[in-house]
Amino acid sequence: MLQLDPILDFRLQTGTKGVPPSGDGIALRDVGAQGWRLLDGSIPLPAAVLRASALQQNLTAFQTYIDQAGVKLAPHGKTSMCPQLFDRQLRAGAWGMTVATYAQACTALRYGVTNLMIANELVGETEIRALAQVTDARILSLVDSVAGVERLENILAGTARPFEVLVELGIDGGRTGARGAETALAIARRVAASPVLSLAGVEGYEGLIVTGDAKADAVRVDAFLNDLLHVFATGRDEGLFAGAPILSAGGSAYFDLVARGLKTEGVTTILRSGCYLTHDTGFYKRLLDHVGERAVLGPAPALKPALEVWAQVVSRPEPGLILINAGRRDLSDDSGLPKVETWTRPGKGAAPQAVSDWQFYRMNDQHGYVRVPEAAQVAVGDYVSLSISHPCTTFDRWPLLLEVDDDYRVIGALRTFF
Repeated sequence: MLQLDPILDFRLQTGTKGVPPSGDGIALRDVGAQGWRLLDGSIPLPAAVLRASALQQNLTAFQTYIDQAGVKLAPHGKTSMCPQLFDRQLRAGAWGMTVATYAQACTALRYGVTNLMIANELVGETEIRALAQVTDARILSLVDSVAGVERLENILAGTARPFEVLVELGIDGGRTGARGAETALAIARRVAASPVLSLAGVEGYEGLIVTGDAKADAVRVDAFLNDLLHVFATGRDEGLFAGAPILSAGGSAYFDLVARGLKTEGVTTILRSGCYLTHDTGFYKRLLDHVGERAVLGPAPALKPALEVWAQVVSRPEPGLILINAGRRDLSDDSGLPKVETWTRPGKGAAPQAVSDWQFYRMNDQHGYVRVPEAAQVAVGDYVSLSISHPCTTFDRWPLLLEVDDDYRVIGALRTFF
């Protein structure tokens, strides 16, 4: 579906994390034919891997959930910034893709995304002019103030084709977005009267409502969605929208509430969840558990953690401490530290062994600190696998990820564009 040949023709270079000496000069499309295996000692660590079976399960399970809910999905591409994964999401049934910045939009457009939502306000003159000239894709961006509308009008004055925007409703004390339904409606009316803008719909982001009290958070999310629906319904009654209107919200925390709350007859309701693709064992696992507890649209989609970082033990300076060669340059910690899942000794017959009492508790730029039982047989040179909390900020540390089967044979490679 996307135009991936330029990516697949890219030739690997040693010095890229996870690329073995034998990979130098190999085209990306040929990686799966090399017979590499992560655990035999031939691939330099640290390396980030994606388990193919988990990826496919997540793609299928989440898209099925969205389809059964009667809404659309435009996955947030900032999670992976990997057009090869965008392609799989679109082939699975996604309406389009979402991005956050001009640079991300350029990447998505370069490889052939034709429905693109920029879930942010555009203010840069160069960026606005460039995107307004795109004719082979539908681009939607956001406005949350009359000042933002006027800036777009000044920059786009004289353009022949209206530039499509959604009015963004925000949350008090939150991020961007108009504060209050009446303010959002005033902005919508201003857009509808603009000679160079087209009001495509209404948008919001409820994912900032995370306090740890799942029941109270759900009540606040429902209230926000009701406000969003009020803005939309009023705008529709006043005839403000150009063409078939769009309602959009939904990160990866409350997609069930959004799908239930915003589904509206005759409206394209678009969710923008992104982290479902790889899931995790921390932040999003906890949130998915709450989706299952609420069960507002039936059982939660069965998602599995697909992203792992493998590292090597470089030191055991104390009986209960090992140091591994993965740190802040490789691993996210903004929503919780990684978790040690398995340990193995590399070699032809290496098989990961699950561990439950090893604690990753600290990291420097290139090192991770792991507490282990003093009786553990782990030694310098051994491998450990780490699962992640919040995949977005791990992906951006890896220009290349290896795709593996369940026996850790490398079946492909994926490039990111951060």
